[in-house]
Amino acid sequence: MKPIRILIVDDEKPARYAMAKALNPTVYDIAEADGGAAALEMLRQQPVDLVFLDLNMPTMGGQQVLEQLGDLIDHMDVVVVTADDSVASAVHCMRLGAVDYLTKPYEVESVRAIARRVTKRVELQQRLDQLQSQLDQKQAFGALVGVSKPMRDLFSQLQRAARAPIAILVRGETGTGKELIAREIHRLSDRSDGPFVAVNTAAIAESLAESELFGHVRGAFTGADVERHGVFEQADGGTLFLDEIGDMPLPTQTKILRALQEREIQRVGSAKPIPVDVRVITATHQDLAVAIEEGRFRQDLYFRIRGIELLVPPLRRRREDIILLASYFLDRLASKTGATPQLGSHAVDRLLSHHWPGNVRELEQVITSAAVMAEEGQIRVADLGLAGADVQDEPYDFAGLLDLPLTEAKAQLVETFERQAIERALSQHGGNVSAAARQLGIHRQSLQQKMSHLEIRAERASE
Repeated sequence: MKPIRILIVDDEKPARYAMAKALNPTVYDIAEADGGAAALEMLRQQPVDLVFLDLNMPTMGGQQVLEQLGDLIDHMDVVVVTADDSVASAVHCMRLGAVDYLTKPYEVESVRAIARRVTKRVELQQRLDQLQSQLDQKQAFGALVGVSKPMRDLFSQLQRAARAPIAILVRGETGTGKELIAREIHRLSDRSDGPFVAVNTAAIAESLAESELFGHVRGAFTGADVERHGVFEQADGGTLFLDEIGDMPLPTQTKILRALQEREIQRVGSAKPIPVDVRVITATHQDLAVAIEEGRFRQDLYFRIRGIELLVPPLRRRREDIILLASYFLDRLASKTGATPQLGSHAVDRLLSHHWPGNVRELEQVITSAAVMAEEGQIRVADLGLAGADVQDEPYDFAGLLDLPLTEAKAQLVETFERQAIERALSQHGGNVSAAARQLGIHRQSLQQKMSHLEIRAERASE
């Protein structure tokens, strides 16, 4: 990635020089403007990623520049630089579209932190654009979304398995999308013109299992007023998906085994065998080998359903797909509701760091609710509802920082600590910023600046 382009706007040359030196011209592509009019001309000719805009300039000040930027401001981050007695003007500028402000004299590290944040945003946007392109081009696997190696391997196995006329067992944690896998196998198979019938076997009452699976004739039992076809007959000529088969009671397992062996069923209340032509795909989150050892699952049924075994990876093992999936869910919402918010950079970090015990199903729920709660067209960390949700049983993982320059790694580590400390203090004080600042030992204004930088919103109970 090429360096981000930064424009420093200040009528005083020493001030421009000091900021450029703080930012390090070897790291960023830095341009300078000595006034508001010059800045506007440069911005209209060549877009930039970040602008440090001094408010107090003769002829045309920073506020006038913001008022004339128009739609250009949507493609850059503008940080206003002001004297201590002009904070009110800075806040007004933020209403005009500026994202942050610095008060003079500012700390060098504050300037560098802003530049790092924008670099991260630009990199994220480029990555999201790349993922969106991949998402737009992805047609081969229908509703299945993934570019990670575990998913590419699964797609390859899935294609081969779909062509084989044998039973398939799909294993994976709850929420990984086992039914989607089964539907794709059916779609790619030579049975795609036939029916696809899905049934959660764990949800069938044992007393009704035989009727649900094989149907019944009229008068077979009390309440059987009409003849009913079971799921095996409903799936005749197509695919029958038996989900959570590992939770099926043993008596029902016996009935399923017989139907698979004989390729025929008998309706409850009838002695007449009915041939059925179905391809059976089963799924479970259970370890069936353990269930067999414990006597909870029939070994002969296991061998019957395990013609080919496909393992669906949990979301935490395919982190490359998390943002792609989140974008997919947002696009799907947009098709139903119109425009939807975009993911903020800190929200992306939170999505990537979450453990996802509920897998793709949990991610879909989180994104859907966050899209509803988001304000100003952007999903922030607070909108995700994931803060503090993960149980940290392990020490902080430094592996992702070891390849970074020491100063950058330190900055990221400090930012992570500050985020957790601020969120904890706000939580303990019901969102009261003043009380949280006192606990943290910093001024309220400093805390608000950090919250703005880290995209933390306080749910205020009182102020």
